[in-house]
Amino acid sequence: MDHIKIYQPGEVIIKEGSKSASAFIILSGTAKVTKRIGKREIKMANLGPKQVFGEMGLIDNRPRSATVTAESELKVRVIDNEEFNNLLLTKPSVIIPILKSFFERLRQASKMLAERTAYAYIDTGKEKAFEVVMEGQTMEAKEVLDNAALRITKFPFLIGRVSAVSPDTDVFYNNDLAIDEEKPYIVSRNHLAIKNESGTLWVEDRGSVFGTIVNGKEIGEKSEETRAMLDKEKNQIIIGPAQSPYIFLLRLIPV
Repeated sequence: MDHIKIYQPGEVIIKEGSKSASAFIILSGTAKVTKRIGKREIKMANLGPKQVFGEMGLIDNRPRSATVTAESELKVRVIDNEEFNNLLLTKPSVIIPILKSFFERLRQASKMLAERTAYAYIDTGKEKAFEVVMEGQTMEAKEVLDNAALRITKFPFLIGRVSAVSPDTDVFYNNDLAIDEEKPYIVSRNHLAIKNESGTLWVEDRGSVFGTIVNGKEIGEKSEETRAMLDKEKNQIIIGPAQSPYIFLLRLIPV
């Protein structure tokens, strides 16, 4: 089945622990992903237009790992596994967002296994609330952001180079911020991700060629570490090597 459905603010689309076999592509509106840790419900991510959730239900029969709730009026395309197979043969462009989400999950799972990293949630008794704002520190970085500050409202927030083909038809392209540059390239097609893990922000290099520098610390394939925790107030992020012109300031503003 492939149909459009509208959810109202506060309405649950997927409930943690339930079983279902549908994926959802957001057409408009916003949603939040939460997970219960002990007696607390932790906000894992914000979702917006063109993002996908529930895609793992298409390939396994395991209970849902998190709850997804509409934060505003939410319009989604619902696709079950039968329709997924049909669209794969007849209209593959519709399922490209789902395939992109699969690949990103596989990439992150592979990194976690390779690094043998275990993530733990710290029960602080209250959730941390902040606004994340990105600003350019160089002329080139300001141009990427159209000479304005960028509010980051969804996580992970993915940054990379503009695709040579249309992002709508490039299954390997999955960025929220695209940097358009000419050869020789500094920015990789899938360069870095900004993540929110239980109120703590991280920058993770996604296997870029030249790496990423976070507050003077190099991360990436050529470094011993591929991720760096962000400070609570402001952070400098250099996309590429030290001489890269793509230098950004990331501010965490309490709300």
